[in-house]
Amino acid sequence: MKIYTHLNHYISPSSEEGLSEAWCRSLGRLGDYTAIIVRSLNLRPIAVSLQAQTAEHILVRLSMPNEHLILRVAPEDDLSAYVYMMRAMSGHNLPSPKIIQRDLSRSLVPFAFTLESYVPGVTADQLPDGPLLRGAARQAGRALRRMHRIPAGGAGRPTTSGRWPQQQSWRSVLRQIGRRMAAPPSDALVFGEPERAVIAAVLDSPLLDFQQSVLIHGSFGPHSARCTTGENVHLEAIIDPGTYVGGDGIYDLACGLSAAYPAAWRESLLDGYQSVAPLTPDEQRRLPALRLLASYWGACRRYIRAEPHEEVRAEAMRMIDELAHEIADCRLDKVSGARFQVPGL
Repeated sequence: MKIYTHLNHYISPSSEEGLSEAWCRSLGRLGDYTAIIVRSLNLRPIAVSLQAQTAEHILVRLSMPNEHLILRVAPEDDLSAYVYMMRAMSGHNLPSPKIIQRDLSRSLVPFAFTLESYVPGVTADQLPDGPLLRGAARQAGRALRRMHRIPAGGAGRPTTSGRWPQQQSWRSVLRQIGRRMAAPPSDALVFGEPERAVIAAVLDSPLLDFQQSVLIHGSFGPHSARCTTGENVHLEAIIDPGTYVGGDGIYDLACGLSAAYPAAWRESLLDGYQSVAPLTPDEQRRLPALRLLASYWGACRRYIRAEPHEEVRAEAMRMIDELAHEIADCRLDKVSGARFQVPGL
């Protein structure tokens, strides 16, 4: 038990105010729970350590005699979307962590968990701006395009039983993403009333119409591409999908092309994506509207997190101006104000 006790985190009373009960419990007894899981799986690690902590998960590295494994702990997430995406990726030989074992029932411990392969390297946002970043982006674009050829069971995310809610539309999923990323009052602090009206209009517009839900990442960017480097760069895995893993694949591309990321990443990502298959006319039609949504929500999210948001906000404002004619053509008369009026219409 001694190799696990250092994982138990002391949570001070002041810190508890910013953490849910599930997170406090999982962090406070992380070592104890890890020991329970390791024994149940009949593993014999020689060392354990905290690998990382994301917004949704805690990653514990289990060092075995010949390899490392990752125990993924989800204090609140049920891991259904994560497991679905990783199994689909693995089944199509796309770069991803391999899930060795999973338990979403919360019967052994009070959270869902997976045991998966260890992915070495760093994420692309840790690479210097230059050839390595360009190479990583091209490889990530190719993997993303191939991933978007995999049909999904619906829009949104599956349940823990693997079934998809049949009544949920992609448009409603986008609204849920917006509420998560740009919850009031953050949107009102970053954008004005006319801009908020445009976003509401776009969400109702035919610009977002598409036919078949595919596997998506849901929160794509350089942080989602884990790479190893030497003289060259190699994409090891697409990691950390978002809450929703079924929908329009062009939304992933729109997220990856955010102004928050270096130009080298954006240009090479698009180049790699189109090297597998050029964008169809319908995809070209949807991309600007989805880029606008991704930029708008991204600016709000970065503002909430006290991260630089000015470039992303400026991109959203520019795209609102560029889309004014298409918005008018779609008869989105919710939008008012001179800046959105198109002469002659």
